[in-house]
Amino acid sequence: MATQTQEVTQRLAPFQEKFLADIFAQAEGLKGTGMPFAPMQVAGMSGQQQQAAQLASSGVGAYQPFLAASAALSGPGGAAAFMNPFESAVVDQAMQDIARGGAMQQNQLAGQAVGAGAFGGSRSAVASGELARGTLEQQARTAGQLRASGFQQAQQAAQQAARQFGQLGTATQQMGVQDINTLLGIGSLMQGQSQAELDAARQNLLAQQALPYQEVGFLSDIFRGVPALQQTTTTQ
Repeated sequence: MATQTQEVTQRLAPFQEKFLADIFAQAEGLKGTGMPFAPMQVAGMSGQQQQAAQLASSGVGAYQPFLAASAALSGPGGAAAFMNPFESAVVDQAMQDIARGGAMQQNQLAGQAVGAGAFGGSRSAVASGELARGTLEQQARTAGQLRASGFQQAQQAAQQAARQFGQLGTATQQMGVQDINTLLGIGSLMQGQSQAELDAARQNLLAQQALPYQEVGFLSDIFRGVPALQQTTTTQ
């Protein structure tokens, strides 16, 4: 009795088989090459940031000389540098003027005593002594006032200079900080630009490395979209 067998097989079209073989060959070529990889890179400090760091290091304590000068001028001896160099001459001239006035008064007193016939008497001597003592007291009082006034003016000048030195120290520190902040701001912009360029280069490298894998995947997707051919074979 005859037996009839019917076998149904599916085969790819010749162009599909060649297409699939090309995909396998391309995938085989990628085997062992590793997945796309590109190390992360961090942008270094920009020139402005380095300059800001150097400026910050060198500017530490730049205000101290001004504060030291301010403290010295505020101390007990600070007024000495502002004393009027002509003060002694002024005091000496004032002493001479007072002495000259006292001498004139002594002459007048002596003339009055001679006119009264009492020259050389006790009353004349007492009057002359009182006048001399008054002259000395006036000289001492005038000299003290002149020196006190000169010292007060010198002290005020020293205090004003001390305040100015203190303000200069503060201004120096503030301007230094402002310069540092300005450099840091510019440096951050430059560093950000450098980092963006590094990141873009890394992304481009990753995309370039991934391109062959994407191509294989793209071809595989195309292949899956084409139906296979069906072939029926009957044998007896």
